[in-house]
This record gives sequence, C-alpha cells and structure tokens, in this order.
Amino acid sequence: MVTDFDFYDEKFQNFPHQTYRTMQDTCPVHNNTEVGWYAVFRHAGIMAIVRDNEMFSVRHGPGTNYADEHSVPVLVGADPPLHTKQKKAIAPAFNPKIIAALEEPIRAFVQQRMEALAELVECDLMAELADQVPMFVISELLDVPFADYPMLRDWVDVMAGSTLQKAQTMEADRLDKLRKIADYFLPRVEAKIALDEAGEDPGDDMVSLLVKGRIDGERIPTPQILGFAQFLLVAGAATTTVFIGSFFNLMMDHPDQWAKLKADPSLLDQALEETLRIESPVHGLFRTNNEPITLGGHDIPADTKIGLMWFSGNLDPEVFDDPLRFDIAREPKVLRKHLSFGHGLHTCIGGPLARMEARVVVEEFMKRFDGLKRAGPLVPYPFPTLNGPYKLPVRLIPRKEN
Repeated sequence: MVTDFDFYDEKFQNFPHQTYRTMQDTCPVHNNTEVGWYAVFRHAGIMAIVRDNEMFSVRHGPGTNYADEHSVPVLVGADPPLHTKQKKAIAPAFNPKIIAALEEPIRAFVQQRMEALAELVECDLMAELADQVPMFVISELLDVPFADYPMLRDWVDVMAGSTLQKAQTMEADRLDKLRKIADYFLPRVEAKIALDEAGEDPGDDMVSLLVKGRIDGERIPTPQILGFAQFLLVAGAATTTVFIGSFFNLMMDHPDQWAKLKADPSLLDQALEETLRIESPVHGLFRTNNEPITLGGHDIPADTKIGLMWFSGNLDPEVFDDPLRFDIAREPKVLRKHLSFGHGLHTCIGGPLARMEARVVVEEFMKRFDGLKRAGPLVPYPFPTLNGPYKLPVRLIPRKEN
C-alpha cells in the first residue's frame, strides 16, 4: 500500500503525531520520490539501522543534503574510526563530574531568570526562559560572552533548520551563517592555540579542551575545531530549548499530569523522559547505505538518504503502550527506550547535560510558581528539523505561600 507522506507540509509539521502512527501501520518505510529520500518510521526498523554501522554511514552528512566542500565531518557526521577519535577527544568535557560541576552556575542563572519572571504577569516563556538557559550553558562551554546570545540564537535557528531542509531552500542562508560562525570563532580558537603552543593552559572550556586534545598524536585541525564549535552551538542550544518549551506546553495541555508532578516531585525525571518521548525535539537524522539494499520492500541504490524518524519511533505501540497518551508515570525502563537522543554509536553525548538543564529549570520554576496558563497561541518551531514551541505566550501563576 502506498501512503502519501509530505514531511514539509505545514499541517504535518504542526501536528505530526497521528501521521507518524498512520505511517507505522500502513507504510513503515516510505519512498518520498519528490524530495529523493526514504523515511523509516518503526522503532525496530530504526534500531536495526543504527546498529549496523558497516552498512549504514553518516559520511554524506546527517541531513537531507549530501555533504559538500563546506562540510567538516564532526561526531554525528563522522564514521569510525574518525568518530571514535573525535568522541574520545571531546569526552572529558562531558564526563559526569564536569556536568555535575555545571549544575551550580546553571542553577544560579535559572534563579536569576525566575526572579525576572516573577516581575512579569505574562510573557513569552521561550524568549524569557527556554531560549536563554541553553544559550547560557553553551556560552559557558564555548567560552563566549552570553551578551552575544541574540546573534548566536539567530545563527542556531538557521543552522538547525537547514539540517532537514527541502532541496536547497535554506542553503544560501546556511552558507552565510557558516561563514559568520567561522569568523566569530576563528580568532578565539587561534588565540587558544597560541597559548597552548606557548606552554600555557588555554582553559577548561570545550574549545580549550579541543585545542589541547590530540588525535593520533596530532593537534586537531582548526577546521575540525570550528566544526565542533558550530555543531555544539546548534546541537546544544536549539534542541534543549524546544525540550524545555515542550515540557511546559504539555503541562498546560495536561493539568492532571502537572498536578501529579506537584504532588510527587520525585516523578520529575520520568516527566522529562516522557516529554522527550512524546515530543521528540528532533524529527530524525539520516544515514546512507554503503551497498544496494532492500528495505521495507523497496530496492534502494547505494548512497541513498534514509531518514531515521526518531519522533515516529517514540510513538511506536510495539514499544510504548498507548503511545499518544502523555503519562509521566510510565515505567522508567520503558521510557529510556525512546530515541530522542539517538541510539548506539551516535547517541547524543550531551543528553545528560540537556536532562540536567531541564530538571534545574523545572525545579526552580516549581519553587516560584504554581503553574501557568496560555496567554495566546503557541507558535511552533518554523523550520522542519526541530519539533516544539518557538513562541509560548503564558500567564504565570505565583506560588501561594503556606
């Protein structure tokens, strides 16, 4: 059975859940002839691909377009052995002790934002909170001034949105932002390299760790360090922003679940995992097959773009009972099967940090507020890569003192 599926349709982008369920049941592997790529919708089908790194590669890039001369393979876009070496070089910045040490400054920043929110009756929760917290964290990790946040946020939108662009619709803007990111970070990288070469410690931020890192005994090439900075800027900010926004949006839609969480705050980690499951921040990422294959009844030539729809896999009833139901009390072991941070070799290394950021935000929010109500219509993320709110007008409900 051939089923229509238009990933770029505005109605689908705004309300994808039921369409994903329909595709799972009627066309679990879909050939989108208009845009030239396949999509895999079932959890088991996605898992089979991410586990087979011999057949399925990311060397052509994790997005819809094939990697070009402007692309530097970094982590999610690199195959072994380069991926393994890069991950080893960057791993020190994401070890549990480093992440734990970040909690104090993140909490202090969130508390400042809560003080500011307490002065407001209504606000766009994305602009006042969900946008700012991840950008503060990325600024700390990359050793850049948080005052540059509005400019960086603009770059993030374009770079994130262009990952799953239709044809070359955002290519000119993407290349422009790539140049601006390189111009922004290059002097910072070169200054840290100069310190390292002079025998001085450039610091403990992410860029400094990359400058001090070595791959096969050689300094990591400057273009790769710039690629890391670009990747971390995009992957670390936009995804966590929509994750936080989706949590509060879901709680407004499901006041019973908000009441359950307030009555039992120990459910917070499950509530965050359920948010990631039912509102995956990223629709999916791509692999290419190294050899011709048959997949879901389709004969697929080598080097074809195959979209792994993380979001759809999170709604698979073969894994998650009643998958369209938002339930913060789901079994944690089952919840951890969601694919929102990928799986296997390319599991998102920043997943624990994103979880911690969201947890701190909710904990501090619950200290200050009893909840929130809508103050206007949600504006969804305007680019096809990410899923979640872009603007979220709310009325804040102050916490009643006992």
